[in-house]
Amino acid sequence: MPQRRSLIGPLVLVGFGLLLLYSSLRSNWSAWEVVWRYWPLILIAWGLGKLWDHLRARDSAEPASPTRFSGGELGMAIALVALVALAMLHKPSPAPASSSGNFHFSQTVEAQGAKSVQANIVLGAGDLNVSGGATNLLEADCSYYRSWQIPHLRYDVAGANGNLELRESGEHDVHFGFGENEGSKWNLRLGNQAPLDLDVKLGAGSGHLDLSGVPLTHLRVAGGAGKLYVDLRGDWKQSFDGRIAAGVGTITVRLPSTVGVRVHAKGGLGSVYAPGLRREGNVYENAALGKSPVTLNLDVSSGIGTINLESGH
Repeated sequence: MPQRRSLIGPLVLVGFGLLLLYSSLRSNWSAWEVVWRYWPLILIAWGLGKLWDHLRARDSAEPASPTRFSGGELGMAIALVALVALAMLHKPSPAPASSSGNFHFSQTVEAQGAKSVQANIVLGAGDLNVSGGATNLLEADCSYYRSWQIPHLRYDVAGANGNLELRESGEHDVHFGFGENEGSKWNLRLGNQAPLDLDVKLGAGSGHLDLSGVPLTHLRVAGGAGKLYVDLRGDWKQSFDGRIAAGVGTITVRLPSTVGVRVHAKGGLGSVYAPGLRREGNVYENAALGKSPVTLNLDVSSGIGTINLESGH
């Protein structure tokens, strides 16, 4: 007799889909805040259901019918219904009092003699703008609306290595359900005081990274939902590897023409546009590859959305 597939996965997708739909219809409300607070209900209900299955199987002389709902599935369904009900009753955290409606954070970081820096930038939701041209290692100017959006900046130097971290001070990295114009807005400028291993994470929103002139040794950019624009044009002095990925949204990468470029690009539900690049399968190369001593090796992927690879000055 064929085995029945579990309904746990579909139930979870439906439940979280309802939460995200409700968050998009209600301003000043965070679906992730609700999930973070009440998620143990799912484990409790699922565990009680599995325990019920175990006790029922032990006491029954006949094997359970594969078409019957399991206790785990019923427990999960009850937990998700309760989670959605609690979400509708949940009151969002109030915004801090302010006459202007937003707050600002500005700070400058010096390299302090570091010969290399690991830089981690994490923004849960909002608009992120990163560019070069700073006279310091980092010049940050951020605006935010809510207490958990307060930027937290830390920089340490151990020997010749620096470690820079900028993230929201709240417990969560990703938030949903903002009212109009309530996402954080970060404007960051990076300098060339030290080579950077740059790691950027953006949960939901738009990311605009103009990295021309920034001395990169490695690059990682991850976006959850929204548009990503990464400008890598310039006359790079050394090779580096990079990965740019998005769950849902369009990725646009501007590529240099004076150094070699090799891009492995793959879209899940979407297309890859790469005019002016040679293509072999999922690999795209520019005309300078093999002629220049410098090569940028990039991996670009999107779950749902278009990938644009633009080559030129």
